Amino acid sequence: MSLRFRLNLLVTVLLLLFMAVMGVALVKETRVSIREGVESATHVTTQMLDRVIVSAFMSPELGPPGEVLQQFLTSLGRVRSTDIYLYDYQGRLVYQSPQSTFKTEESPPQWFVDLVAPEQEIMERHIQGGSMRVVSNSSGAIREAWDGVEMRLWISGTLFLVLNLGVYWTLGRALRPVEKIMDAIHRMEQGDLTARLEKFSLPEINRIGQSFNRMAQSLETRTEENRRLALIVQQTNDAIMIHDTNGNISFWNPAAERLFGYAPQDIIGQSAAVLMPEGQDLETAHRAIEGRDTQRITRDGRVVDISLSVAPLVNPHDGCVIGEICSMRDITERKQAEEAERKLEENRQLTHLIQRHIEEERRSLARELHDELGQYVTAIKTFAVAIANKTREPMPEVASSAATIVAAAEHIYDDMHNIIRHLRPGALDNLGLTETLRDAVADWQQQHPDMRFTLNFSGALERLSESLAINLYRIVQEAVTNALRHSGASQITITLARDEGGTLDLTIQDNGRGMNPHTVDQSRHFGLLGMKERVQALRGQFDLNSKPGEGTCIRVNIPEQEQA
Repeated sequence: MSLRFRLNLLVTVLLLLFMAVMGVALVKETRVSIREGVESATHVTTQMLDRVIVSAFMSPELGPPGEVLQQFLTSLGRVRSTDIYLYDYQGRLVYQSPQSTFKTEESPPQWFVDLVAPEQEIMERHIQGGSMRVVSNSSGAIREAWDGVEMRLWISGTLFLVLNLGVYWTLGRALRPVEKIMDAIHRMEQGDLTARLEKFSLPEINRIGQSFNRMAQSLETRTEENRRLALIVQQTNDAIMIHDTNGNISFWNPAAERLFGYAPQDIIGQSAAVLMPEGQDLETAHRAIEGRDTQRITRDGRVVDISLSVAPLVNPHDGCVIGEICSMRDITERKQAEEAERKLEENRQLTHLIQRHIEEERRSLARELHDELGQYVTAIKTFAVAIANKTREPMPEVASSAATIVAAAEHIYDDMHNIIRHLRPGALDNLGLTETLRDAVADWQQQHPDMRFTLNFSGALERLSESLAINLYRIVQEAVTNALRHSGASQITITLARDEGGTLDLTIQDNGRGMNPHTVDQSRHFGLLGMKERVQALRGQFDLNSKPGEGTCIRVNIPEQEQA
């Protein structure tokens, strides 16, 4: 919205407010005038008719009051702003004043009538042989008032239109220099610092133009100076400082200020040793140094890792060394990344060691359960069967209890084998990962007959290391368990493939309700975290793709060099 339009809109609003106020005052004055005129006419008419009625009663020789009044009204005709009705003793209308013919050509709008019309007054008088009703009628006064108001409205509308057009034209003429000023500013925004403004006739606008010209001239001069200085300081993001042969700093660029926190006025003239950590000497021997990793101290006492390059500053006239140019690059992030990588490697090794010990403990526990507890359960079952056989006829109650023990022993034996299978699948050591997964899928299929399982293998999967096989099996076990418990899926697909380069790719996908991985509280649900840790220990890549209503897909990729 242009300034011209806004100013014109402001003037229009002010004119409309003024016209509205004047209109309200005019309507109020008209309403009061009409009300006073109608009330006055009604009262005068009523008083006059009362005198006629009294005179008829006082002079019986004139005739009955009703007839005298009717004759008077007939001779009187129309009374302004008043309707007169005369009724006989039976309530029949015997006289009605004629309709008003005053300004009948005028037809005021209903909104005007509603605004100025006064309340209707009705006065009744009972006379001998009938009654009389005097009713106020403001229609003639309203038509007369509308005649004047309509003329004022036409004059006001014409004046409003003329003033608006005049103001719009005047503003356009007065604000024409603003367009030139805006054009010059736009040229400066585009980089044209030679933009200047002409002299304007309006003193205020001309002062703005002269100020703009002075600012543009100053900006052009300063920009040229900065362009020359930028040939040195703005060609690199590295911190650059120059110090003389005594080690005192003589130049300090903005990148150095950002890195060390010293403003140029705070550091120039000081020794470069102020940046050196305690016990470290300044790298200076008037010789070149390229990319040496070292440390410096910032203004707030922080030690930052930098990569330092030093070159002698040589006087081109005599070839003497007059100082050194030092370029420093902050390598804190690189050092932190290296340290994080080192710690990650330690965590991988520790996780791998812990998982190996856990699997060994599981294997030992499974063996103990099978060799020790299994024998005891088998012995209990054997003894109970013998007791049941011997006491079936002489002591049926004992035989029944023995049968109960046999059933309990069988249940314990089955649960124990399920625990052993969960701790350490026996097929993994003897038949390999693929057969173990087939056994596991068959077991899951038996427990969940409504679920559809699909198991796909491809590539050379026979010679996998024990550690890799057990970790892949645990990942599949955890993923399928989560899908069976939480996804509500009807199909689970497990794919294990090994390409020609030796890279392993494991995919577990379901068609369940899916989830938002970012909202999973891994501090309470360790399944995903455990799978990630296993994959990281193998230096692999773990990807989880899931959206609400679109199922879940877990993909694990293990490079060949980590499969030993």
